[in-house]
Amino acid sequence: MPIEIEEDKKKKKGNKKWKFLLVLFLILVIGGVFSKFFMQIKHIQSGYIGVQSSIGNPLDNTVDYNSKVVKGYVVFMPMYTEITIYPTTIQTVAYDSIRVNALDGTEFIVKPRISYQVDESKVELLYKSNNQSLSEVNNNYLKEIVAHSYAQAAGVFSSDSLVSNKNSFETLVGNILSSKMGEIGLILKNTNSNLQIPQKIKDIIALRSQVLQNAILAEDKIKQAEAEAQIALLEARTKSREDSLKNSAITSLAIQKMFIEKWDGKLPVYGETPKIYKNITE
Repeated sequence: MPIEIEEDKKKKKGNKKWKFLLVLFLILVIGGVFSKFFMQIKHIQSGYIGVQSSIGNPLDNTVDYNSKVVKGYVVFMPMYTEITIYPTTIQTVAYDSIRVNALDGTEFIVKPRISYQVDESKVELLYKSNNQSLSEVNNNYLKEIVAHSYAQAAGVFSSDSLVSNKNSFETLVGNILSSKMGEIGLILKNTNSNLQIPQKIKDIIALRSQVLQNAILAEDKIKQAEAEAQIALLEARTKSREDSLKNSAITSLAIQKMFIEKWDGKLPVYGETPKIYKNITE
């Protein structure tokens, strides 16, 4: 009899253990489901900002989401709300080759690299405009406006002007891009087009440079020839003058020599008493 009682006790303890485990499992399941769909706590770290919004019909893009900016620890219900997090630090994104045409139709290639930052005061606008994460924005909307901005700016310049005014091109792209990015809550910090000049344009530029260099050399030679001609003319005039002076001096000396050769050695005398010098007072 005592043995049967002991076995009953063991069975009851075993049943209680299984019931406890079953209740614990149900509690965990219910708690997991509750935390998954009804209550969660999310921590938004420093350097990030979140937008908490109500979840509407995913098939209806016209839904006006109720949203608010959140930071720090946020308690929300995943079944009815979602939180999209954006970094507030400067972001840099590089794009593959984009083909743009200059005003005269010449095709150029740019490989844009831009740096930007989320405008915290317009982060709700960023979310409502795209309802996407920042990486999705980079690969979709931002990529489109970057390509459009470069194409619009390139169409203002001729091919020659675009090559010689790259800084002006970069400035114009920055102005266009900054305006378009501001419309969705992004602040442009820097942009670099990495403009690639077509080989035919490089050849034309090299040819023009060679022609200009040849023209400069030819002009220098002409100026040098003119200078040499002027020097030769000056030397000829100087020599002619020297010869004239020499001839004049020789003629004077020759006359003096003739006088000397024909002089009989007598000096002129003046007055009744012969004098060599004439008294000019008389």
